[in-house]
Amino acid sequence: MRPADDTIVCRCEEVSAGDIRRFVGGGCSGPNQTKAFSRAGMGLCQGRMCGLTLAQIIAAERNVDIEQVGYYTIRAPIKLLSLGELASLVSRGGKQ
Repeated sequence: MRPADDTIVCRCEEVSAGDIRRFVGGGCSGPNQTKAFSRAGMGLCQGRMCGLTLAQIIAAERNVDIEQVGYYTIRAPIKLLSLGELASLVSRGGKQ
């Protein structure tokens, strides 16, 4: 099912399906390029909520399989980390 243009895909960064389609029309071919233009996938959930939908929209707009589109490049930290937790890791020299 194709989401309407005004449907919010990335709730963290308030990016709509129409925004994604416009970026694809402008030449974005995958999630990482779209992230650079829209910040989709850069919010609190780090793309865990929007990544699949975003990839599906890109694949549909490009008329290719989702495997050709791919997924966001995963970057550390993979799980949310508070500044306090980070500071304690640094003060221990990265040892747990």
